[in-house]
Amino acid sequence: MGSCLAKGGKQAVPPSGAAAVEQLRRRLTVNGQAPDPAANSSQSTPEAKKAEGTNVLDLLPLPPAPSASCASSSGSRSRRASACGLASECQQAGFENKCARHEGDAMVNFGVGHVCKKGLKPESPNQDDFCVFVSGDSLLCGVFDGHGPYGHDVSGFVQEMLPLQFLQAARAQSEGDVDAAKALFDAFPETHRLCLEAQSAGRFDCTLSGTTATMTSLQGGILHVAHVGDSRAVLAKKSDSSQGAAPGTFVWEDLTNDHKPTVEAERDRIIAAGGQVLRLEGDIPHRVFLQGKLYPGLAMTRSIGDTVGSTAGISCLAEVSQLTRQPDWQFILICSDGVWEFVTSEEAVGIVGRFPASKAQEAAEALATEAWGRWVHEEGNVVDDITVVVCWFQEEQVSP
Repeated sequence: MGSCLAKGGKQAVPPSGAAAVEQLRRRLTVNGQAPDPAANSSQSTPEAKKAEGTNVLDLLPLPPAPSASCASSSGSRSRRASACGLASECQQAGFENKCARHEGDAMVNFGVGHVCKKGLKPESPNQDDFCVFVSGDSLLCGVFDGHGPYGHDVSGFVQEMLPLQFLQAARAQSEGDVDAAKALFDAFPETHRLCLEAQSAGRFDCTLSGTTATMTSLQGGILHVAHVGDSRAVLAKKSDSSQGAAPGTFVWEDLTNDHKPTVEAERDRIIAAGGQVLRLEGDIPHRVFLQGKLYPGLAMTRSIGDTVGSTAGISCLAEVSQLTRQPDWQFILICSDGVWEFVTSEEAVGIVGRFPASKAQEAAEALATEAWGRWVHEEGNVVDDITVVVCWFQEEQVSP
């Protein structure tokens, strides 16, 4: 969910008043025309092509070779695995999972579950995307929620480029003196720059299209979280029974703050940059517009892409945080706002927490099903794309 613009080759201006709200469907981007194949060329820049040929798993630390005594279930956690979204070659039905590319061991052996469901938006493909990479005790995962006419192209491109830019930047630093937080921060504007290069090469148009990006990296017991937009990451911790909590329950902590126009600091930055924040009559979210214009109408204040939005203060610079892995950490959730629109962080942790780590995939499906049901209850025949990534922490991921 993001922009309120319909697709078009020019900078279309949405209608005002009731017509605008009908076009917006109160919450979602609505792309009224099919994508133009000429604007979705397979061309790409040499730099992007080079990056696309790199395997992210090859940039993560190699896992230790499993010993004979751990060749069973615990040994599987020492191997490597990845799962990444793929563009669909045909129109998908509502609640159908995005095509995905898997490599290595089964994700369930790492306590990882993931779903990326197409919403009820007949005129649009699934614009969400995701990636998960596991190598021994290293974990890298991300969720991306595209918006605008070519939001699915942008989210797919960023899903490929952002992990690579981060890991390549970290590897380029002096050995033994890696500043992962800086490498993660720098990867966002670099990926944004690659989007602009891809647009110049005719791969897609990100003038009025972009994506959220939330990525977490766990290496050596240190968790880094970086994000732009409103795809939220939530940490679940074991509850403290000494304080009266029921056994087997969890407490939660939001690891990201949604970049919304209603956040004072974000709104002030938009206004200082020459943009404005408005809520159209009958609409639900506040949106970012150029001064005196009714575009781009973004419901977030940071994203990758959105070149018109950048002139109104939309930023591709990520917020980055660093935490040390604690023994009470249980799992991390990263979801697109197709979940968070009607499910709170506490509720999401409660739903996933009903399942053990060995059933992480079932937990992800259960949360997506709950989110879907609430959309139908609240909005009828309109449902946003829904992405859930759940990753349980393993004991070997505790910092020494």
